[in-house]
Amino acid sequence: MTMSSVVLACFLTSGCDFLFDKAHGYRGPIVVTIETEDGSVPEFPFLIKSAYSESCGHSSCGIEFGYKYFKAAYANEPITFPRERLDLLQPNAYASIEFTVTHPNYHQGGFPRGFGPTDADDPIHITFTVKPFAEQMNKVAGWATGPKQDMQNFTPDSREYKKADIRYRQARFNLGNTITRHITVIKTFYLPHFSKRMQQRVIEKYQPIFRAWYYGVPETDCWNKMTCQEHILKPREAEYEGL
Repeated sequence: MTMSSVVLACFLTSGCDFLFDKAHGYRGPIVVTIETEDGSVPEFPFLIKSAYSESCGHSSCGIEFGYKYFKAAYANEPITFPRERLDLLQPNAYASIEFTVTHPNYHQGGFPRGFGPTDADDPIHITFTVKPFAEQMNKVAGWATGPKQDMQNFTPDSREYKKADIRYRQARFNLGNTITRHITVIKTFYLPHFSKRMQQRVIEKYQPIFRAWYYGVPETDCWNKMTCQEHILKPREAEYEGL
């Protein structure tokens, strides 16, 4: 019997599983659990977005996105993303799926993972650990420590001092951008996925917290490059718009 005859017989009898991968092109189900770095269990759920993207080659990127889901889950409570057939350029290759985790009290994180083909009854369990946003602010604030110390080692009119001064101001500017971006992400990305009642509860809790964070970091409105460096060293002038 020729190979073509074997293939035809397999199609007619639905047999010969050894010739075909039943998981051809399929990924999932994927069971995701969110843990917090500080061990706390926040009052409100995490928003988890999934997205598959095919990596770019020398000529094209193929299919850019798939496996798009938004799911809400509380800390330490597993949430299942479904099994789905992905239209890959190479069906049995690993697929890169990124999970974006968002919460008002935690730094938004992207967690890319590679997934090979899976059988329907084989869920994949993965756990992501998120960092409190206050810790992320401290990390970004720490980037200004080195340049500030360097400035103390040189005279104000020296080239080394000016270079350290620029690095210091840029680090402070990055800190302001960090909190502004976080507020925008929660306002435009996180809140719309929940009910009006839930949104109001989140706003009531985090409005004063965000306001304190906002006014505790330097000005970020540096559209005028001539005065940008001066603004960074002053308290904020732009009014807090809120959630």
